[in-house]
Amino acid sequence: MTKRAKGFLKVAALAVFVFLASGCTANFCSNADKAHIMYVYDSGVTVNGAPVTSTTVLQPTDVVAYNADLTKVLASAATSGFQVPSHEFWVSLDQKVLAKAHDKAVVSGDLDLTDATVLTKYGYLKFYGTDDTLWGYWLTWVGELKLTLGIENCPDADFTTLYKSKVNASYSTFKACIAVTNGYYGPNENYFVTGKSWGYAFNKGLIEGLLVYPVAWLVDTLSISFGSNSVAMAGWAQLLAILLTTIIVRGLLMAATFKSTLGTQKMSLLQPELAKLQGKYPNANTNQYEKQKLAQEQMDLYKKNGISPFSQILVMLVQFPIFIAVWGAMTGSSVLATGSVFGLNLNASVGNAMITNLFSAAWFTAVGLFVAMAVAQFVSMKLPTWIQKKHTKDVMHTMKNPAADSQQKQMKMISNVMLIMIIVMGFSLPSAMGVYWFIGALISVAQTFITKKVMDAKK
Repeated sequence: MTKRAKGFLKVAALAVFVFLASGCTANFCSNADKAHIMYVYDSGVTVNGAPVTSTTVLQPTDVVAYNADLTKVLASAATSGFQVPSHEFWVSLDQKVLAKAHDKAVVSGDLDLTDATVLTKYGYLKFYGTDDTLWGYWLTWVGELKLTLGIENCPDADFTTLYKSKVNASYSTFKACIAVTNGYYGPNENYFVTGKSWGYAFNKGLIEGLLVYPVAWLVDTLSISFGSNSVAMAGWAQLLAILLTTIIVRGLLMAATFKSTLGTQKMSLLQPELAKLQGKYPNANTNQYEKQKLAQEQMDLYKKNGISPFSQILVMLVQFPIFIAVWGAMTGSSVLATGSVFGLNLNASVGNAMITNLFSAAWFTAVGLFVAMAVAQFVSMKLPTWIQKKHTKDVMHTMKNPAADSQQKQMKMISNVMLIMIIVMGFSLPSAMGVYWFIGALISVAQTFITKKVMDAKK
């Protein structure tokens, strides 16, 4: 296998690993959160334009209307030949939900609530159950209604399977359940999310407790401090929180990896020396003796200048879990799913916003963010290479080294493939993560210049 093929395989393996690891953080949505999301999907029917009440008695001339999602389920069931429940079933089911919601309100001390208010707060019980389970009450009520209305009016096993799969899908892609306090979140603030504690996060996993929750907590707290609850600051407060969170996280990373980063910069400054060594052994790529001598003299040069060749690996070991944690926090933050900036919801996928609602405010914002992120990433990744080229230009003009040329071509290829991979990944990022990457890339550029100044002063 050629070196180029090996390089491609390494990059491909890294890409697969990153994509898999990006989904390794746990979903913070509790069963209560999921039941709330499911109730938004199917909050019941209306009779003659009005919600069902405890005294509703269905007449032959009454018009029963279903929401768009439930209408699709009924149409799919009819097409598949399943037994579609009658209007009486859905009206009776909603009456049971209403009764259970009022019972819950009484137990919780919420007295004298209207039907509409009690359903807004406790209607999620339709898909909830005892012992923090899902579907418990629904299945019980279906069994009861089969006895009172008759089996022919109620869902059969096939319809129940179809209905449950469609409703469950409503929360399967929703991950924005990390909130400090209880509240309504989402683009229309229609998803109720229960507040999560640090202990809850640790129950989800070690990385969730140590990294994901603290980042999400920081975003949540800063957003509220900047006024995310006000109409004027909704979206902008979250954006400011992301900016400050990025600076804090990247600042801590810089402090933790400064020595290793400094070593990497030293290696860049030593490129003229390394080029001279490679010039001594022009056949190192084919001659085993020259290859060993070159490796030994390179190690001696690194040791003399206090550089560890493995420092870059250490930096990656520190940075990668932080990156995954921030990704999980930005995706899971409830407050980021609320409000928008120039029409773009910060929890929405950059790519999805770019391929839907063309030429809308959200589309222009998503395209601008993607371009800015891609350019910033390109500059931050290429800048060290440009500086290195400048350092080695004079030396490389005076010698030709097949081994060095081959190595440089391979490194350039790997760098370009990684850059393309990062940009492609950016297409699937939530917008908040795109902002994080953009600001992080600017910080990396500044860090490169600052470190270069420090090294030039010491040189």
